[in-house]
Amino acid sequence: MFRAHSSGRRRIKPKPTPPTNAGKTGMPSRPFLVALAVCGFAGALLLTPTVPMATPPLPPLLGPAVALRALEPEAYATEPIDSGALEREVVSRYQYRPLARLLGRHTRTPGMAERIARAIVKEAGRLHVAPSLLTGVLLTENPRLESGTVSSQGAIGLMQVMHFHAGTFDCGSDDLLQVESNICHGARVFGQYLARTGDVQRALLRYNGCVVSANTPNCHRYPNKVIRTAGQVRRQLLLYPAFRLASQLAPDSGRRTVVPAVPVTTRVD
Repeated sequence: MFRAHSSGRRRIKPKPTPPTNAGKTGMPSRPFLVALAVCGFAGALLLTPTVPMATPPLPPLLGPAVALRALEPEAYATEPIDSGALEREVVSRYQYRPLARLLGRHTRTPGMAERIARAIVKEAGRLHVAPSLLTGVLLTENPRLESGTVSSQGAIGLMQVMHFHAGTFDCGSDDLLQVESNICHGARVFGQYLARTGDVQRALLRYNGCVVSANTPNCHRYPNKVIRTAGQVRRQLLLYPAFRLASQLAPDSGRRTVVPAVPVTTRVD
């Protein structure tokens, strides 16, 4: 019998390899994470402003008109405005007072502004023209409101009325140096030219004597100057404090009423 025997070879067991950190590659240690968190917190404290930051208000970002329209679209709807009707309303409510307040800036003579304003409102009512238009003529002719002024051409007083017009109208007096009489004569002369021409521009040219441009250089500019001044007067009348206060809220709808900046045109109203 043959016995089974080993071949003489010894089996060598492989030594176990020590564990490596291959599976933990890229993972920071816990102390490192703690230190990183502390540094981030400290940086945030350093970058935080000590004074509160104010938020810009809405109107400067969008502009006042845009912001108000965005908040109240119905109240700021664009509608045509009749500035002549508004002027008539001011005069109807407050008579001569708004105009006297405006004219008071042009004279230091006590009571002068009130006398002029009363006379202009009275004559404007007779002629059915806007008081601002007659005031535009007066301030163009005599911006300092000097009732005793006489021009080199012989025009007299506040509205620079020519001497040959004295006594031709029912003005109660033919004294052109007197405030009420002068305004009465000047208004009637203008009203006469307006009735003849049917046009404010042409009536103003005749009032200035600018028919052939012989007396006054560049007199063709006179109508535009008067109308521009009248527009400024109308705007000031509509800015009368009592009228503005009464117009802030319309009684029927509670909506704001904006005072317009509409100049006087060649319309008579």
